[in-house]
Amino acid sequence: MQHGVFDLFPRIETPRLLLRKMRNNDVDALYTLFSDLRVSRHYDLATFQSRDEAKQLLESFLQRYARRIGLRWAITYKDAPDALIGTCGYNIWFQEARRAVLGYDLHPAHWRQGIMSEALSAVLDIGFSSMQLHRIEALTFPENTASRRLLDRLGFAEEGVLRDYQYLHGHYQSMAMYALLAQDQSPKLGAALNAS
Repeated sequence: MQHGVFDLFPRIETPRLLLRKMRNNDVDALYTLFSDLRVSRHYDLATFQSRDEAKQLLESFLQRYARRIGLRWAITYKDAPDALIGTCGYNIWFQEARRAVLGYDLHPAHWRQGIMSEALSAVLDIGFSSMQLHRIEALTFPENTASRRLLDRLGFAEEGVLRDYQYLHGHYQSMAMYALLAQDQSPKLGAALNAS
């Protein structure tokens, strides 16, 4: 199955944001993001201790796109497109099943401003239209109430808790499973899509 999103990386514009392809000069911002315990405690990575870890994460995001199995956007403000403040996108895309797993993170300085809701609304629109997804999944730590509220607002249905689903931060971690189906999607924030 071929998809136009792999011809040129799709840029997404929303009222406040530009979602673009990550690039090498984003490493420092990624390190700042994932070296912050407030971010990493709800993530499946250990808190970053070195810039090399951020470089490896960036390379893994770019490799998933090169291998046509994922798309991860840098979240920036339109008036500051070089300054990454978070990331979001599809960590893994099962094209034949028309299913993908959503992931997202945001620097705490930008929390509670509707940034992630705005970004993900646009990413979901692209998922159901350009990517022709039928099901979008999201896993979150059960105690991450902010993430759970965000998924609720976006129309995701909680499907249950996967007990001891991952081994993270030295112990087994249960994960709450959420999903949004194409037929569940209500009209969302419009996004302008163009190729970069």
